[in-house]
Amino acid sequence: MIQLTMVGAVAAVIGGIVAVTGRDSRLVAAGLFLAMVAAPLVSSPEPTYTALVFRGLGALLAAYLLWAATRNGSISSEGSAIGVPAEIVAAAAAFCVGWYVVPVKPLAGPLAAQAAGIALVVLALGPLAGRNILRGGVAIAVIALGISLLMEAWTASASSLDQIVTTAVMVGIVGATGLLISPTDVDLADDVETDGLADEEVGGQAVSEPDTEPEALPLTGRARRLGVREPRR
Repeated sequence: MIQLTMVGAVAAVIGGIVAVTGRDSRLVAAGLFLAMVAAPLVSSPEPTYTALVFRGLGALLAAYLLWAATRNGSISSEGSAIGVPAEIVAAAAAFCVGWYVVPVKPLAGPLAAQAAGIALVVLALGPLAGRNILRGGVAIAVIALGISLLMEAWTASASSLDQIVTTAVMVGIVGATGLLISPTDVDLADDVETDGLADEEVGGQAVSEPDTEPEALPLTGRARRLGVREPRR
């Protein structure tokens, strides 16, 4: 029978992969949301419903903050420096290492928490080494989530207060990342102004406005005697 901790660990790693490799901000936000929602399930005993609801609301808030920071949906940097397949292989290898290499026997928490925590930390190392603020902020959030899972495995089950603190840290990291994102991370193609253009292109050729004044139309004798100005043609 598949245990809930194993399902939560795999879901958290999948969410981490999507978060660090996605080139669309909606995918990044969805991956981070999945990782944050699945992480509390990797706990033995299972957390209370209050803690689960709080973690779910915190994950939703973090995903919204990340999406709001890049509303256009595009990210200027590449999704992954080594490629998505390589990221999946690295996460799987780290998960296996965390599953079979146990520093302390017996572990205070579930083994799946250690495996998922190591996998998330390894996933975040690549984006963290880059210069893109959005990628770096997401990587820090993923590392914080991985460390919380490692603490879950090495120390003891997280209490409700620990769940609240972890959620607050995650939301704070994502919120600070949204404030620090440079305008170059957002697609500004629709904001180009064209008011200074004097020529118009017709059929691939530039057509400029005429520089000559229109000729004056002749007036009749009565209109000229009344002082009417000559109209322009």
